Amino acid sequence: MPDMDGPPGRSEGELAFWEPVGREVRTGTWAEQAEPTLDRVVRALAEGRHDDAAALVRHLVVEAQEIHDLYTDWAAAIPRILAREGVAAEAPRLDSEDEWRDLTAAVEELAARCVAGEAAGHEVEEVAGRWREAHDRHLDLVAAWLDAAAGRLGEARLGELWAELQSSGISEYARYDVSRTPWARSHALLVQIAIEGMHGHLGGPGRRGAVEVREHDDRVELRFSPCGSGGVLRAREAFGVTETRHDFAWNELGVCHYCVHCCVLQQLTPIDRLGYPARVIDPPLSPGDSCSWSVYLDPTLVPAAAYHRVGREKPDHAGGPHGRG
Repeated sequence: MPDMDGPPGRSEGELAFWEPVGREVRTGTWAEQAEPTLDRVVRALAEGRHDDAAALVRHLVVEAQEIHDLYTDWAAAIPRILAREGVAAEAPRLDSEDEWRDLTAAVEELAARCVAGEAAGHEVEEVAGRWREAHDRHLDLVAAWLDAAAGRLGEARLGELWAELQSSGISEYARYDVSRTPWARSHALLVQIAIEGMHGHLGGPGRRGAVEVREHDDRVELRFSPCGSGGVLRAREAFGVTETRHDFAWNELGVCHYCVHCCVLQQLTPIDRLGYPARVIDPPLSPGDSCSWSVYLDPTLVPAAAYHRVGREKPDHAGGPHGRG
């Protein structure tokens, strides 16, 4: 569960400010954090906690914002990269910004109805459905561009493509360096951000954003059944998967081109730059597979297999003497 470095407890309400992210976050233990925000909204409405319901409705946008921004950036960047490589490609039209403005307006209207005591649970589901449809259209666009890149540039270049697309995110992972940040704080941040992001992807049974938390002696494991992005794509078998083994795709066959970004951002590049992975990921390799992310309580506890899977060797002192900060 969250420790002294983790997000605020439930005694502070549904949402509370958390300094590491500089804004309000959901409160509670990891299991409480993992409960879909949609469920918390519906419960607050049923219990007559109108202000809590409104705050949680607005938090749906917070959970979705980064996803919308990333998909917008990636869908624009991939065709530019292809053009730079001499590959002509025409971008399909998707009015994602119009959809986003309409969604945020609908959320504000619903929040006002919550405060007035006029909102009903089905309205929450309708707003979530609008985000789910917009999310999946945007996801499909990114996946289509990835397939185009793999087909034109070659599958072997997907790793460098994702490294370029995520260059800003990769740079930000320096904050998880144990020489500058105590690992206890990094651990809490890595778990909280993962849970919040997966709420935004609306994964899990029924696509409501459910996350399963398994707390082990050495790590916190988050399981998504399915992940609302790569897991959904893999289940549909509508887009390409790796046909050759690559370090940037866990040296596995059947990794969807979209899922490669998790390996590059969270496991492979942190090993190369920090000496240990930020999260250890077991991706979906077949339709219907779940996905799991593990955040270890100390970098030194990450097993050697997590390094071998991406073609690396575990250093003698992964994480160094400051691992527990």
